Amino acid sequence: MSAGWVVGGRFTMLDRIGAGGSGRVWRAYDQHRQRYCAAKLVRGSGRTAMLRVVRERAIRFAHPHVVTPYAWYPAGDDVLLAMELVRGGSVETLLGDYGVLPPAYAAEVLDQLLSALGHIHSAGVVHRDVKPANLLLEPSPVGAPHVRVADFGIALSDDGMRLTTTGFTVGTPGYLAPEVLDRDQSGPAQDLYAAGMVGWRLLTGAGDPEPKQRVGPPPPGVPHRLWDVVEHLCAPDPRDRTPAAEDARRELAGCGLTIELPARTRDGEPLQIFDQLGPP
Repeated sequence: MSAGWVVGGRFTMLDRIGAGGSGRVWRAYDQHRQRYCAAKLVRGSGRTAMLRVVRERAIRFAHPHVVTPYAWYPAGDDVLLAMELVRGGSVETLLGDYGVLPPAYAAEVLDQLLSALGHIHSAGVVHRDVKPANLLLEPSPVGAPHVRVADFGIALSDDGMRLTTTGFTVGTPGYLAPEVLDRDQSGPAQDLYAAGMVGWRLLTGAGDPEPKQRVGPPPPGVPHRLWDVVEHLCAPDPRDRTPAAEDARRELAGCGLTIELPARTRDGEPLQIFDQLGPP
């Protein structure tokens, strides 16, 4: 595909801005809405891939911390999924830029993620690939972060329909809960485990966790109550894990943390989320 190609008489493809396990992402211009959008091209060969497209399009949640497709069109051998264009990079980008995040800032990111997961789970869907790269950010040079959970390509609904090949565990190893690795047991608890591992990264500045990572003691400067929230989410046994996203949010609220803006790293560097895309 080259820039300038028009899909469905509506989407003008401009430049490639990303790629994932289930497709490539372009910036496009939506002629109907007269604004830029993200156009995800999902490989359409085979029944499994097409089911994934249909399911991803169907997951349309009206929530401030979720981004999902609003339209889809055939695009040659692919299917185009159109969604809002989120320009501030991802939490993975943020960690790469700053490493350890201030505790109150990390708690805000985690709270927004949990808010999104609570909404997703209430709709009977498990995301199954929660990780920093799938947590997009709106640009915020001086304000608080605004997280948008994306990429529902391997989601599983409560009807049990899987959209991946039988016999293969899907997701990203370090964020997969032990019950998924050991017994392929999917459910909302695995998303909560992954959220805990995201919290672990935010507060430690470490790279991707190892499978069945031990969270260890709290790093210097991290309040014990905040670290307890992460530990409860990362409990190896799902019976010991925080039972629901809203329960974890209540624990976070009990930490009493408030972001001081403009936020700064431990070294005093301003913590800013810039537009990562620039002009097309």
